[in-house]
Amino acid sequence: MNRLKQSPQGFTLLEAVVALALLAAGTIVLYGWYGTILLGLSKAEDRLLATQFSRNLEAHLLTMNLQQESSGEYRANGYLATWNAQLVEPIKDGKTLSGGLSYYQLGLYDLSIEITRESDSTYVDELETRLVGYAGSRIPPDRRL
Repeated sequence: MNRLKQSPQGFTLLEAVVALALLAAGTIVLYGWYGTILLGLSKAEDRLLATQFSRNLEAHLLTMNLQQESSGEYRANGYLATWNAQLVEPIKDGKTLSGGLSYYQLGLYDLSIEITRESDSTYVDELETRLVGYAGSRIPPDRRL
């Protein structure tokens, strides 16, 4: 009896379908993972921009004189901050460390800030803080003409 040994000549249809199903499942898992990573990166970038904006806003507010400017807007990094200041403590003459009169008058202000995204005007956050406003009231004796 002469039996011919037959070698496999390829995949059967069932093997091909199973391989394609495994490949499709793996691809779906990888794309889901990729989408999650992209979403996380987008949120991290938004948080970084918001952090940079808050630091820039803080620096801007510290350079302002609230006695001269009690409301305004600040724009940077795609965000808009609208702020209003209200006097809490009456304006008083400042004192030096030795107890003498300083060259400034000082007032304490409540500052409320609303932050929105400029692109679509969506509300981001609202902040409240207190800052000192000042005005030069006297000329130092050594600077008089």
